[in-house]
Amino acid sequence: MEDAQIIDMYWLRDEYAIQATDDKYGAFCHRIAMNILHSFQDSEECVSDAYGRC
Repeated sequence: MEDAQIIDMYWLRDEYAIQATDDKYGAFCHRIAMNILHSFQDSEECVSDAYGRC
């Protein structure tokens, strides 16, 4: 999915916008968080917080 399509989903408040973001960028976000925090649990929590999920 293209970035513009994901952005449009957010503007439309589509419930799948976060999932589309995670599908495209989730692995990258998890790697960054893990490299900074050096803890799997903390990195998972950080990414979830960034997506606004608990």
